[in-house]
This record gives sequence, structure tokens and C-alpha cells, in this order.
Amino acid sequence: MKNILIVDDDPSILILFEEFLKSKGYGTAVASNGRQGLEMLEQQKPDLIITDIMMPEMDGREMIYAVSNLDPDLPIIAISGGIKRTPMYLLTHAQKSGACRIFNKPVELTEMLKAVQELLQETEQ
Repeated sequence: MKNILIVDDDPSILILFEEFLKSKGYGTAVASNGRQGLEMLEQQKPDLIITDIMMPEMDGREMIYAVSNLDPDLPIIAISGGIKRTPMYLLTHAQKSGACRIFNKPVELTEMLKAVQELLQETEQ
């Protein structure tokens, strides 16, 4: 079973993504900010990370940069509703920092699943 770390400060997003990915056969772990996500990464390495960009304590861009330096092969999906006028700027910056895929919120779950499967080199489950 592939494991996915979901990092977002919105509890409803964490629940939604966690339940959806579990229903597709993935193991999940959740964190509410980048700092907590990095701590969880040290305890157990996931196969993929899905992270929000705008979060307290340590935002997603900082976390992506840190993860990319620790493990450049670990795939990361960045999501953001961010600042209403400039979410693409934040997501483009995240991609330059190491995110493999980027999505604006609200995220279409089937599109996110497709990206997860591609990044984990899986066929449709």
C-alpha cells in the first residue's frame, strides 16, 4: 500500500482528502502545517506528499523546499486557493521549488487522483 502525507491547515480539506484517498486504497497521514509535516516525514517516509501552500507556522513553499533538499525524488503535489488574486503565482513558485503537480482550490478529486496515480506510476485502481 502506498502512503500519502496530506498537509493542510483546513480540517475539512484534510478529512475530504484523507477519506477519498483511503477509499482508493491508499494509506494516509495528516498534518496541519509544514512544520508538523516535516516532523511526520522524519518518522515515516510517505510515497507522496499533498500540501497546501498558505498555512501557519511553516507554509507549503517552505516545506516543499525543505523536502526537495532532503529527498529530491519524493513527489509533491501543491494546492492553493491562496490569495484570491494570485494563487497561480504561489503555485508556480511551489513548482519551481520542487512540486511535481499544482492545483487550484477547489481541487477536482478525480484530477488529483489521476496525478497521484501518475506520480506513483500506477494504473487506475
